[in-house]
Amino acid sequence: MCPHTTLTHRVLMLIFPQQCSHYLRFFSLQSSFQNKITPLLLSLLLLLLFRCSAMIRITFLVCGRAPPVIGPTRKARFAGIDDNPTITYKPWDTSEPLMADYGWTRGKLPKFRARSPFHRQQIARRMVTEMIRKDYCIVGGARAPVLRILADHVVELAKAGDTDSRQQLAYFLHDPLMVDKAFDEYPQRFKDMNSKYAMMTRLKSRRRTDNVAMYFVEYKNRDMSDNHKGEDYSVGPERFFLPPRIVETEKGIQRPPHMQMAFDRWASKFKTEEFHHWWRLRHAKLRYWGVRNVPHPSDVDPLWTEKEEEEWHNEMLANTGDFEDLDLDDESYAAPGEGAEPSPLGDGPHRAG
Repeated sequence: MCPHTTLTHRVLMLIFPQQCSHYLRFFSLQSSFQNKITPLLLSLLLLLLFRCSAMIRITFLVCGRAPPVIGPTRKARFAGIDDNPTITYKPWDTSEPLMADYGWTRGKLPKFRARSPFHRQQIARRMVTEMIRKDYCIVGGARAPVLRILADHVVELAKAGDTDSRQQLAYFLHDPLMVDKAFDEYPQRFKDMNSKYAMMTRLKSRRRTDNVAMYFVEYKNRDMSDNHKGEDYSVGPERFFLPPRIVETEKGIQRPPHMQMAFDRWASKFKTEEFHHWWRLRHAKLRYWGVRNVPHPSDVDPLWTEKEEEEWHNEMLANTGDFEDLDLDDESYAAPGEGAEPSPLGDGPHRAG
């Protein structure tokens, strides 16, 4: 090697012997003119390095091992490190009542089986609505703790009593009349309790179709309820849309008229010809879908007939005490409850607690 070869030339010769040999041979012959062609030398070296790096990349892609990642990649996320803390990944505020998310981590409701997240929310709304209507609900599997927790949220909204809480419950439930029932009954019923308003009891038998554990979810403190005091849930009614049985000690109990009207309005749609047509059509679909032990639609009897309506009405009149003879012309009569006159003190509504 020529003694006039600089350290840069020697390093390049060690790294790229084939590419640099002819360049260095030329510069060693022209060593007397090195001071004059230094800018040209630097530009040629940069061009050489660029071409060599490109050739190395192409060689690795074609002949050698492929690189582990090609193209733009997502940064690795480590535990406790947020890539962009200004953006929240929660679709809504899960700390609000009835807005809890579903999942299998701590702080989330059990993610019970459903066709989609929308269907899961529909199931939750239907369960809570029926829970308020009947004061109990029999559900299976992971739906039971979900219903118990959401039932507590309903009582929290009812005890708050403000307009925003009523609006939030109205957005969640299917029946707007159940919103009025919850806000009328629960503040007085649970005024001495601050949590755990509903309880969940596992039943002995499992569901026969899919062997799922069944749970009986109900509200506590039923004796303080004007709508459900004295109801017996050990045996269900003859039809699901009939009122529950009453214990012998409370046979002549009177229900609030407006809630009795709300229950009768809900039950009336199952006694119509349209529902019977839908019921027969549902049997036909179930048979078409391959569900076993479903009777033929022609063998399906209506759930309610005029004769059963008359017999049930006579039975209700027999169990109910004699109606008071009201003098409609009496101006001193005052009916407490919904739609009554305001308090003579003029102090407005009283909040429970």
